[in-house]
Amino acid sequence: MKIGILGATGTAGLEFVRALTGHPWFEITELYASAKSVGKTVEEACSVDIRRELHTLPDTVLGMTVKGLDNISSGIDLLCSALPSDVAKDVEGECAVHTPVVSTTSAYRYDEDVPIMITEVNADHYKALELQKKRGWKGWIAPGPNCTTVGLVMSLYPLLHTVGINKVIMSSYQSVSGGGSDLIQKWKSQKKAELPTPLEGEVPLETVNVMVEGNVIGYIEKEEEKVQKETRKILGSYHDSLFIPNILRVDCSCVRVPTLYGHFETVFVETTENCSAETVKLLWEQYNVLWNEKYGNLPSSPKKTIHVMERTPQPYFDAFAGGGMSIVTGRVEKTVFSNGIKYQVLSNNTKKGAAKGMIQVAEYLYSIGFLREK
Repeated sequence: MKIGILGATGTAGLEFVRALTGHPWFEITELYASAKSVGKTVEEACSVDIRRELHTLPDTVLGMTVKGLDNISSGIDLLCSALPSDVAKDVEGECAVHTPVVSTTSAYRYDEDVPIMITEVNADHYKALELQKKRGWKGWIAPGPNCTTVGLVMSLYPLLHTVGINKVIMSSYQSVSGGGSDLIQKWKSQKKAELPTPLEGEVPLETVNVMVEGNVIGYIEKEEEKVQKETRKILGSYHDSLFIPNILRVDCSCVRVPTLYGHFETVFVETTENCSAETVKLLWEQYNVLWNEKYGNLPSSPKKTIHVMERTPQPYFDAFAGGGMSIVTGRVEKTVFSNGIKYQVLSNNTKKGAAKGMIQVAEYLYSIGFLREK
């Protein structure tokens, strides 16, 4: 199956390239990016910082010539989009007229005829893609969730369908890579800079929101709203051409921390039925078996979807479990409140939470015959 990648020279786009290189079902045939990259090879088009990370890619990929977003072929079987959301709204819509699109962007995520897909959680929501034909499209757009939403939703799903959930409170500690290549480069440059240390008085505006060791950015714009809205949509149902959001009460606080990969979250859950920490861990393990039976044949699926640990997850050591496609849970405990469970969960924001997670969605759609070669 022929694959094209939109935004191929950015951090998220290169994750699509990595996920598809050597893929047994899909073949990269076209790469697209902004005007400044047109006519260059992948290696030439990438920034210096990103270029240092390309050593794992074969020369055949590094030597591919990048084309412009105004020259996208209609002969491709599937397009993978890692475009900025403001650009994606127009470009993805134009592409869907003739070609299916899987996307890491939020451009169409909240439209009434668009599912937000996580393979293990709501694969059946793909049926909503048929509704998009009413737009006059021969293709469709299937976006994934915000990367912060992934670990939360995947850890909640087994509990929701067994012991039930009344409400959730989550705090996330999100890595720098979740902000894209610009933030990664800014972080690396700030790490080398000698920033002033205010000892008293008001902090100068120019020193606020710097992503350096020892600092935390306490607010990520619109992130909390996205997590709340997406969690309800993904964990809801799709029936009679309508998405019915779950009535689950969700609140969260999202901050940025100086870690390169992995989104770490603490989660407090009020379950409908009283259950122990051991029951929660057992339910996760049971769903590992179920998910392996249903999706284990997909090339991007990990052998174990949830790694249940007795210790706390740690981004440096655990973010790439299962090739970055597993979530890692730990420190599961009862709370002092009735029917309360708390735990920690870690997910890889650049793999499962972005490009590789959407390749897995494409694999599922291909395996059931919904995604077809032209």
